[in-house]
Amino acid sequence: MIPVGEALEIVLAHTPVLPSDEVDLPESVGRVLAEDVRSDVEMPPFDRAAMDGYAVRAEDAAKAPVTLRVVAQARAGQTVERAVGEGEAIQIMTGAPVPSGATAVQPVEKTRALPDGRVEILTPVERGAHIAPRGSEGGIGDPVLVKGDTIDPAAVAVLAAVGKARVRVGRRPTVSVLVTGDELVDVWDTPGRGRIRNSNGPAVLAQARWAGADARSLGIVPDQAERIAEAVRSGFESDVLVVSGGVSEGAYDLVEDVLARFDVGLLFTKVAIKPGAPLVFGRRGDRLVFGLPGNPVSAQVTFDVFVRAALLRMQGARVVSRPTVEVELLEAVRNKSGRQAHLPARIRFEGGRFVARPLASMGSADIVAHARANALVILDAARVRAEAGERAPALLLGNFLERDGSDREGSGRSGSA
Repeated sequence: MIPVGEALEIVLAHTPVLPSDEVDLPESVGRVLAEDVRSDVEMPPFDRAAMDGYAVRAEDAAKAPVTLRVVAQARAGQTVERAVGEGEAIQIMTGAPVPSGATAVQPVEKTRALPDGRVEILTPVERGAHIAPRGSEGGIGDPVLVKGDTIDPAAVAVLAAVGKARVRVGRRPTVSVLVTGDELVDVWDTPGRGRIRNSNGPAVLAQARWAGADARSLGIVPDQAERIAEAVRSGFESDVLVVSGGVSEGAYDLVEDVLARFDVGLLFTKVAIKPGAPLVFGRRGDRLVFGLPGNPVSAQVTFDVFVRAALLRMQGARVVSRPTVEVELLEAVRNKSGRQAHLPARIRFEGGRFVARPLASMGSADIVAHARANALVILDAARVRAEAGERAPALLLGNFLERDGSDREGSGRSGSA
């Protein structure tokens, strides 16, 4: 059994970066940038008005209130050839080029239009006010985005501004997800006595797609070596094969033996993590293979820590792990496992620090408690108990921004492992 940090290092050391693709700009959101991007223009390409108002000479408004003659109008997308002279103003719209001679823009809220075509400047305006100078946001050839960044909507705006109609991004890894277990039925079936619906398959598929992968389901197979082998053979058509269940030491945990038939080089088979100690990772050529525990929360946590990191690395991402923050515990938590525990919690920012309220959980099958969490409080193997008021690291889950950290969705009873 190896520590979590060592296991993650092994996964990343054996994860190849895939070749890049080129996609149309609208299709690039959520993808990982595979090139540094530099501006092909000055930004802005001209002195630009930052407010609706009047372009003036600052010295003319130094002793406001003052009345100026309005000699023209400047609209966005148009260039006014008329310069601003002494005692003059040009009405201007946000985004319009600032006419020559003008040294400031006075917002319309600080002016009063007069019926005779003049404008009264009500307050003084400083030189350069409300003008974005040419090139102040970036010059030609300046870097604007960095290889390895995930493209979000703000990055799409930058790409559009510098003319990147086609964007080079990391290729999406293909993932096959196989779920094993005699007890499982499909989601649309009513489980009989001793049976449960398959929640791991949909959850892991969703996690893979959330990490940017092109994922497909291989369905559910019973705990029979030949049936597992048939599905595994199909899974090797993908960049990554993820098998859930059958990786522990029970009589019907057959996945490791099946993988051995296909000459999969296993790099570890147990990790000191709670939940999820029986965790298999290996390679078959340039294909990655993960064997996740069958318990649903164990599968989700180990996917988030290990598989997600590999999928992002394959796409060339610079940051592959979820962020951690230090939290103050509102209630005590325990860790009796002797492994690094990941305990469900709801955290929020309060009084200048993050606070965490542990959620009651019945263990690695309690998917409801896990779904209520927006973070996982981490206790190292040697830390048996952490009291209320003590601090601990917490891993922010992917739903952190959508969950407000309030106590409305779950009990505040102490968590344990």
